[in-house]
Amino acid sequence: MQMVYGADEDGNIELSKKLQKIMPTQIQDIIATTILLVFLPAGILLHFLYVIPTWYPVMGEAWVIRAALIGFTGFNLYSNWVFMMKTGPNGKHSMLPNVVKPGYKHCHSCHSMSPPRAYHCPVCDVCVLRRDHHCSFGGVCVGHFNQRYFVAAVINLFVMTVPLVSYAWNLLNIKLVGGVSFGNLWQVMLPHLAWMFGFISVYQFLHVLLFVFTFTVCLFSLYLVSAQVFCLLKGQTRVEYLLEVHAYQLGFVENLRQALGSRWPLILFSCFIPSPLPTDGLSYITREMFQLHTKDL
Repeated sequence: MQMVYGADEDGNIELSKKLQKIMPTQIQDIIATTILLVFLPAGILLHFLYVIPTWYPVMGEAWVIRAALIGFTGFNLYSNWVFMMKTGPNGKHSMLPNVVKPGYKHCHSCHSMSPPRAYHCPVCDVCVLRRDHHCSFGGVCVGHFNQRYFVAAVINLFVMTVPLVSYAWNLLNIKLVGGVSFGNLWQVMLPHLAWMFGFISVYQFLHVLLFVFTFTVCLFSLYLVSAQVFCLLKGQTRVEYLLEVHAYQLGFVENLRQALGSRWPLILFSCFIPSPLPTDGLSYITREMFQLHTKDL
């Protein structure tokens, strides 16, 4: 997300700045954010008002329980997404210190010194503290100060979509003649061809699309969760994994504490629970330092 400000026709510079701070400008970021803010809520609402009521009437006790649990994970998803963008990867370090310290390196794009584990993002056009990756769902980088919100958001997304996939699949079994079987599985995998050649109706085609969309979101969220767990196991960010940096492997539990804060088990339940990080984002404990400290204890 490039921070380029300019006055609009009414001279409202402040409003222009605020809008450009929260709105993604790259095409891929705009598409991803639109999916997150428009299509995903529409899909969730469709499950609440159409799919789940197939078995549990709206506002009935069973429906309310399921809607409340799914809604709770949805609230956690979007609240963590807001905090991820609001906090940013650099927190209050909007300007990196222009000093020379051990481990600091010169960034030719920023024309300043960047601390260890900081890498330049070509999309945001800024050096990001402990940069993991650029998240298109909001047009912001995931790094030192906002990784906990990204991790909590994708885990809640996965937990939310698992039961929705089950409901969408069961409904598809009802709507397809004879249910889904090995013989007509191709109709689920290639629904556009099945519709064009008259094997399924438009009504059935829409049900297949609903299941495919829900299943795709579930698989994508599983990939995001797996990628985060994989890097946390190794004590790396995704950038450091690509660069084969292994200096910050402190053990899985300590890796979690370093990346997600001292209250990392609680971040999944609410973004409002404080989870202080052990470092300020400008320096980090290496494996050798950690081993020496544990021996002294």
